[in-house]
Amino acid sequence: GYSEAALRSDRMRKPHPNAHREESGVTAAQEPVRLVAAFVFPAFPMMAFSSVIEPLRAANVLAKRQLYRWIVVGPSSKPVRASNGILIAPDHGVADAPIVDRVVVCSGGDADQVVSKEATAWIRRCLRRGAAIGAVADGAFFLARAGLLDGHACTLHWTSQAAFHEAFPELDLKRDLYVIDRNRF
Repeated sequence: GYSEAALRSDRMRKPHPNAHREESGVTAAQEPVRLVAAFVFPAFPMMAFSSVIEPLRAANVLAKRQLYRWIVVGPSSKPVRASNGILIAPDHGVADAPIVDRVVVCSGGDADQVVSKEATAWIRRCLRRGAAIGAVADGAFFLARAGLLDGHACTLHWTSQAAFHEAFPELDLKRDLYVIDRNRF
């Protein structure tokens, strides 16, 4: 889901790395490494979390260079328990999280109730600096509640689409596997 879509989005917005090599003097090996933050709420699904991180790792391996770096951000710096019981130690809490190129919100079963003013403020800071934001599992509930999907098309897990549409009838919910709308995915 996310990583394939994010990679496709990057390809759609950026010319091939060799396209303007002579003009810009920048080679593919000099392209900046993209920093991706997986923002996890308690009870996040490990499968969704892995679907964010593992394709980035694989892209680095296949490219034989680092295209992506990733960090885990939590509501605080305290460990966050996944829905399967595994604890993940975030690299940062939202209070000290850096500005990143991509933010992916990963939220589970109670996503329709999760609120975090601190996380919303950090995501907005990232957006102002050019980041793209997205969600896996039911993270779109958090983004919608924070007003971060206003004016953008979105999607989420098919089992949550009816509840999402009921909660946010004004949003442009697509019933697709993934959606990329400008800087939202």
